[in-house]
Amino acid sequence: MKIDPSPRGIRRQGLDAPFEADEARKSGLILNARVLREQGRYEEAAAEFAEAAVIEEQLGDLCAAQGLTEKSFVHRFSAASCWAQAGDFFHAIALSDELLARADLPDRLRQRISRYAETLRARRAEWYSDLMLEAEALS
Repeated sequence: MKIDPSPRGIRRQGLDAPFEADEARKSGLILNARVLREQGRYEEAAAEFAEAAVIEEQLGDLCAAQGLTEKSFVHRFSAASCWAQAGDFFHAIALSDELLARADLPDRLRQRISRYAETLRARRAEWYSDLMLEAEALS
């Protein structure tokens, strides 16, 4: 059974019920991860975000293979966000950079991803600095 077009105007032609089930599953993981984070259960939240990130990457790949470029961008950016929230800055920045290297990335999304990647790089630099200070204190 084929899925009807998205109300947001992003093409979905050729996507099927299993794809929709995976979308629902990753959405549930993201929502649960947010709840876990709010409860201070950070390790569990990170695991849920990482699981959602893997699914988002797979969904992005499936969309790209079907020629649904814009939808693939949305899933890939969501994957980057999930990786960041799981604590994997390297993976999140790498996905962001892959998207930014695309000539066909819409300008509005390019700006959003660029700001996000800059924020991640800044946070990573802060984290490195904190780790170095901690290591020096232990020496």
